[in-house]
Amino acid sequence: MKLTALRKNWPLALLVAFIVPVLLTLGFWQLQRAQDKQQVLQQQQAQQMLPPLVLNNVRADLPEFRAVTIRGRFDPVRYWLLENRIHNGQYGFEVVSPFELENGDTVLVHRGWLAGDRGRRLLPEVQTPDGLITLTGFLDRGGASGFSLGEEETGEGWPKRLQWLPIARAEQHLGKPLPNLLLRLERGQPGMYTPTYSAVNMPPEKHTGYAVQWFGMAAIIIALFGWHLWRQLSTSGERT
Repeated sequence: MKLTALRKNWPLALLVAFIVPVLLTLGFWQLQRAQDKQQVLQQQQAQQMLPPLVLNNVRADLPEFRAVTIRGRFDPVRYWLLENRIHNGQYGFEVVSPFELENGDTVLVHRGWLAGDRGRRLLPEVQTPDGLITLTGFLDRGGASGFSLGEEETGEGWPKRLQWLPIARAEQHLGKPLPNLLLRLERGQPGMYTPTYSAVNMPPEKHTGYAVQWFGMAAIIIALFGWHLWRQLSTSGERT
């Protein structure tokens, strides 16, 4: 009797045997993502608890998230506006400026988020500190690069509006070599706008929540399939 019920439901059993492992795989993948994000946050916290390291030149061997202090000058004319950055439901830009150290090295400085015109007719007015200043922030090796749909036309003149700013493109615009890192300013630093940066794009808790959902769906499917078989077996038993 049990064998007959299984034979009648073999297509459904085959579907369950395919779907459940997929759901479990997705659940474990989300748990791994949560663990990876937690490690990044712990690394960020450990580095930022250290006292800022005073840099006289740009060093490539420093770990990501390391707090540093540099001294030099902002370029008052040349900067980039990274558009389509939404903060608290408001359209705006992220401001990135070149900063020249006293020894002549240049590093890109992420100055935070600035509200913009949603109609994109007017650019925001960016105020840049003049003269020799000291900045404190932390290093981001992800820089301002990211996914872009093909080559962007930036046109002549400054500021330049972009979706993303790979280091190679910044070097091309400035005509000088740059270290493959970005200095993200601490809150309250000269030239700083609204800070919106997070080391992870999704907190570990959210990945864990997604994992629970995938595992829950797998459990529900197994339970429904088992209930379906039990109902068929019970009905068959009543008929005999």
